[in-house]
Amino acid sequence: MKTTYQILIIGGGTAGLMTASSLLEKNPKLDIGIIEPSDKHWYQPAWTLVGAGTYNYNKTQRPMKSVMPKNADWIKDKAVSFDPDTNTVATAKNGVISYEYLIVAPGLKLDPSKVEGLTDAI
Repeated sequence: MKTTYQILIIGGGTAGLMTASSLLEKNPKLDIGIIEPSDKHWYQPAWTLVGAGTYNYNKTQRPMKSVMPKNADWIKDKAVSFDPDTNTVATAKNGVISYEYLIVAPGLKLDPSKVEGLTDAI
C-alpha cells in the first residue's frame, strides 16, 4: 500500500467522491487516495425523497467499489487522527499516510436515538 498521496480525502461519501471525481476530471494525473472503511455507499441526498415516499430507500445504496473514481486509490480503512503540522493521517489498520493536500469529508454518523420518538417512527 502507498503511504503518500498528492491529495488525500477522508470520507467516501457523496462529498468526498464528487470532489475526487471533479479533480480527476480536470487533471487525470492527480495522485488521489480516499480513506473509506465501508463496502457500501449510501446516496444520502436522496433520503429526503425517501422520506416523502417518492423514492425507494434500497436504491440509495450501491457497492462502494462501483462508485469509487477509477483513477483514485481506495484505502479501505478508517482515519483515526490527522496532524496538519506534519501533513499526515493515522489510520486504524494501515498506519500513517502523508499528503500534500488534505480534504476532510467524513460525513455524519446518524443517531436517531438523540431525537425523542424518532427511532420508533423509523
